[in-house]
Amino acid sequence: MPVRHPVLARPRLVPAGATALGIACSILAIAGTTAQAAARCTPLGKQHSAAVARADRADGTSEVTEFLAAGAYRVTRCGKGGKALISQTVSPIADPDGGIAYVPTDSEGPGFTAAALYGDPSEPTWAASFRAQRSKIRASTLAPTAPAPTEVDPLAATSGVAAASSDACTNGQYSLWLGSWTSRVYGYRVNRSRFNYNDTTVASIVNGHRNWDTTSNSCGLNDITNLTSVHQGSTSATIHTTPDGQSVSDRGNLASVGCAGALACTWLFTNGAGVATETDQRFNEDISFSNVGAAGAYDYQAVATHESGHSIGLNHANSSSQLTMFWTISSGTTGARTLAKGDVMGMRARYP
Repeated sequence: MPVRHPVLARPRLVPAGATALGIACSILAIAGTTAQAAARCTPLGKQHSAAVARADRADGTSEVTEFLAAGAYRVTRCGKGGKALISQTVSPIADPDGGIAYVPTDSEGPGFTAAALYGDPSEPTWAASFRAQRSKIRASTLAPTAPAPTEVDPLAATSGVAAASSDACTNGQYSLWLGSWTSRVYGYRVNRSRFNYNDTTVASIVNGHRNWDTTSNSCGLNDITNLTSVHQGSTSATIHTTPDGQSVSDRGNLASVGCAGALACTWLFTNGAGVATETDQRFNEDISFSNVGAAGAYDYQAVATHESGHSIGLNHANSSSQLTMFWTISSGTTGARTLAKGDVMGMRARYP
């Protein structure tokens, strides 16, 4: 049985520059009579934690925050009648100037999900990009609903694992996104011009997708999942934040598409039945990348493997940086090319 910790043992999470939402609202904590609030606003998809705080407002809008493991939380805001408008996961990362920054790592709305991967604070190009976008990041980060819940279960956000470990081959933690490819096949194109027509880079991106097809891992886990990604060649199209019928990987500006300060972002679009229909990936044009794990640069294949995990319907894992699906990645490393146990367990859960 997980150990329960009183909320006084952890600080209240309010991102820098964000405003707490306790003014002019009726706040209902999880221990009270919350049946009406629970019916009005519920998280999109699967609820990730039983530790929640809720708010009902006089204008008929409402919200709920789930408090997750590793200091993260997820806010869902609903319009009148309880319809979910936006759900955002906020996670702590190391700030390049010291301390901790709270940043959006996942955003969900009706029919789409978007995920942001963050970089290494000691690596100059990502640190410079993050500093330049800090005000936008703060403005886009939702504050948690107040007050915090009376209890927080630090393991509540894990799926399919009783306890987290830092070892890649014993940690089975994973989390699922809203949709999957019911055909178990998806196609995508790479905008080669955005990668300077570098065939090695294109191959790295293709291999990032393929690492999931082959269950590439060093933990002795067999490839038992029937999943296929298909590289359909080049395109002149760029990514879209709304579906346009074509899955694309490119490199470009991330601040203009709602991913300020990120290293890379992936969008996954679903239909009314929750089935994945399209996925786009963008790598930050201001960041240094390489194809060989070079020092001071991010490995294209490692980042592409993480992003392709989102493309097949996996969310960020929050228990260890040894997992490919963790929300930050170090420069000069290729480890994320190889799936950890939790990554494989997540894929098998997504595609049983």
